Amino acid sequence: MDRPSLLLVALTAATVAGTVSMTWLLAPRPGPVARGAQLVRHLGCEGCHGPGGTGGVPNPGSSEREVPALTGGTWMMYIESEEEIREWILDGRPARMDAPAAGEDALLQMPSYRSLVSRRELDDLIAWYRAASGYAPEIPEPAATGRRLAHSLGCFGCHGAGGREGTPNPGSFKGYIPGWGSADYDELVRSEFELREWILDGVPARLREQAVPRHFLEEQVVKMPAYEGQVDEEQLDALVAYINWVNETR
Repeated sequence: MDRPSLLLVALTAATVAGTVSMTWLLAPRPGPVARGAQLVRHLGCEGCHGPGGTGGVPNPGSSEREVPALTGGTWMMYIESEEEIREWILDGRPARMDAPAAGEDALLQMPSYRSLVSRRELDDLIAWYRAASGYAPEIPEPAATGRRLAHSLGCFGCHGAGGREGTPNPGSFKGYIPGWGSADYDELVRSEFELREWILDGVPARLREQAVPRHFLEEQVVKMPAYEGQVDEEQLDALVAYINWVNETR
C-alpha cells in the first residue's frame, strides 16, 4: 500500500475512533429510577395509574371509583413492606390479599407482570416506585427532612421522582438533567463541597471556569437556579443529607 493510501486509512480509523469515543461520551447513563420510569411508560402503567403515576383514572365498580395513584402517599393503604411492592408487580396483589384490592366488581384490575419483566427490570420498577411514592421506611430523619424540603423547593420538578429520575434538557451536554445517584451525577458533583456550590451558586467553580462545560451550561434550556439567600445553613445541611443518602442507597 502506498503512502497516500496508508495516510487515508489512518485518518479514517482516527475519525471512526473519535466518533465512537464521542458517541460513548455523550451517551446518557441513567440510574435505575430513570430506567424504571421508562418501563412504567413502556408497560402501560400510566394508562391506569395516570401520567407519572399521579392517579385520577376512573375505575367503575371499584371501592374508590378510581385507580389509586402511585404517588402522594396513597401507597400506605396497600403496601406494608418492600416485598409487597414486588408482589403487586409480579402477581397483581400481595400474597396476604385473597381478593383484588379494588373489589371483585372493579372494571380495571391490577395485571400480573411476572412473565413480562426481568429481574433487573423488576428492581428498576421498584426503584422508581420508591422514589415516586416516597416509600423509604429506612430513611434517617436528617435525610427525610431534606427530602421534604427538596419537594417544597421544586427540586423534583427538574430532577424527577425523588430527585433520582432526571428530565429532558435540550442544549445540555447529554440532553437531560441527571438524577441524583446516577453515573452522570457523579461526573457533575465530585465532592460535598461541589454539591453545596451547585445548590447555593447554581454551578460549581470547577465547571464554570472551564470553556467546554461553561458552553453547555450557558446553552442548555433549563439552568440550575442559585438558592443562595433562599435556604439557611440548617436547610442546606438537610438537602445535602438527603442527596448524600440518595447516593448511598442507589
